[in-house]
Amino acid sequence: MSAKSRRRGFKSWFVEPYRQVKLGLMFLLVNLCFGLMISGLFGYYVYEIYDSVTTYFKLSGAEDMVTFQKFAMPIAAGIALILLFGITTILVSVRYTHEIYGPLVSIHRFLDDVLAGRTPKRIQLRESDQLTDLAEKLNSIAERFVDDNRAGPMTSIHRFLDEALDGKKPKALGLRSEDQYADLAEKLNTLLANKES
Repeated sequence: MSAKSRRRGFKSWFVEPYRQVKLGLMFLLVNLCFGLMISGLFGYYVYEIYDSVTTYFKLSGAEDMVTFQKFAMPIAAGIALILLFGITTILVSVRYTHEIYGPLVSIHRFLDDVLAGRTPKRIQLRESDQLTDLAEKLNSIAERFVDDNRAGPMTSIHRFLDEALDGKKPKALGLRSEDQYADLAEKLNTLLANKES
């Protein structure tokens, strides 16, 4: 994928949106559970302190309201921090999973090419991507595919085709009958003979 065709901004973080959001929601759910437990515990003790203060000092309605406002501020700040924590968790998980799922999509394409018998293309990752070691090993395999495709009997077949494409008259292929590509060589020789006649 060229640099021009790459998406920019927040949408570019989504390679596998369903899986990434699902993972992000799992993180959020865990954080939300712990956030609610912490909030409940913190809220319970704040309420206990508030109730003890109002009972011990026998505060009137107006004094009770002023005291409640003093306790309300830390509670609101705690809730805001928990919400901020949840949003940050989703953003970080989506960003991090992008660095994993992006390479995984490229690796899947690479393996699909191998399974289909096509020469796989090199995997190109960004500096921030994960799984770079695996991608480099697969790129080494891709280089061997290119070398293997031109090795053995295929060398002479490639030379034959290169000369034919250059407009030259290639020499007839002389593969042994036990060679894997003997039938292909015979067909190419026939094609050359038909073209000359």
